[in-house]
Amino acid sequence: MKTINVLKLSLIAIILATTACAATDASDAALSGDPQAMWAEGQKTVVKGEQMVAKGDKLLSDGRNKVREGENLIDSGNERMLQARHDYQSAASAVGASTTPGQVSTEAKQLKDIGGRWEDAIDAVKDGNKMVTKGNKMINDGQAQISEGRRMIENGSTMMRNSQRSQMGEELLELPQQDAISN
Repeated sequence: MKTINVLKLSLIAIILATTACAATDASDAALSGDPQAMWAEGQKTVVKGEQMVAKGDKLLSDGRNKVREGENLIDSGNERMLQARHDYQSAASAVGASTTPGQVSTEAKQLKDIGGRWEDAIDAVKDGNKMVTKGNKMINDGQAQISEGRRMIENGSTMMRNSQRSQMGEELLELPQQDAISN
């Protein structure tokens, strides 16, 4: 029974140690207190964070453009639907006045053309909605990347400051937690 408890505690300690190290974006060498390793690791983390922020900014910009295009497509589709509905109402009021089979055929063709334009307008609205949804997802992903990149920059900067503090014999700063960094 005692060995099972010791094994459980050991397992918990290993899990905590592993997750704590993984959450800091720092290598074992940097965590060991080696100033050069801390500086190098900090620089790498800052560069990765800056790259992530740049990618996030690009995603954000592309997402906003996609939303704008989708909204324009929706507006255009709505206008075309209204025009098709108006054209249908006008054509439908004239239907029935035909006196020859040729006129009936012309009326049917006209109604079919209006129906096709109406369906195309509905498809444009659906496509616009899909673009807006995709753009919003890109915006959310971009914001998440920017947030993570800023966290990495702050962690890297802290590692670099800790490298200097270590060389001067000063107390090291704690790496910021993910929750503590705001957008």
